[in-house]
Amino acid sequence: MKLSLFLDFDGTTSTVDVGRSFFTTFGNGRILPLVEKWARREISSVECLREEAKLIHASEADLDEFSLQFSIDPGFSDLYDLCVSNDIPVYIVSDGLDLYIKAIMQRHGFGHVPVLANHAIFKGSKLEIEFPYLDDSCGHCGNCKGSAIERLRRNGDRSIFVGDGYSDLCAVDVADYLFAKSDLADYLTRSGKEFLPFDTLQDVTSRVREIIHEAS
Repeated sequence: MKLSLFLDFDGTTSTVDVGRSFFTTFGNGRILPLVEKWARREISSVECLREEAKLIHASEADLDEFSLQFSIDPGFSDLYDLCVSNDIPVYIVSDGLDLYIKAIMQRHGFGHVPVLANHAIFKGSKLEIEFPYLDDSCGHCGNCKGSAIERLRRNGDRSIFVGDGYSDLCAVDVADYLFAKSDLADYLTRSGKEFLPFDTLQDVTSRVREIIHEAS
């Protein structure tokens, strides 16, 4: 059995939600009503991000400097090494912005890991966002994680998805193994859906090692 691994970034691969922190900081705290509407699925991620971008007054240099304070989960390294040694492709799939994700991953020595995210462009102090992975059939996400899994996993692969929030919902019915914490775990518990709980990526590493052993 072959496997592919897909990880959310904000609050999953990273220790905190970097995107939320960025928009809160440089949007003077005005994003909360937009985020609440998005969480209630009253607006799509595309609509939310475009409106959030209008509130931002920052430069690419500001975002680069801002991202320096954030770290990735210490367990990511062991998880990645386990996957590489077992021919399991690893992807970061996010409905956040590629600029901060790539900067943080690069700084921690993982700039080579494929990142699929929305594309941020600064024009002076204005932020614009492009959606290179937009799937019109989704209707809610800028970068649908369910679509990404279906598109990227190798023929015959069973997929592992690791996430923590509402932007991960499209992966729920697609992933063969679903790891969840925080808002995503709460949602799945309320919905009566099965998942593998985790607190850190070290927990995920231990369970993936078991999955590999069971498949051998």
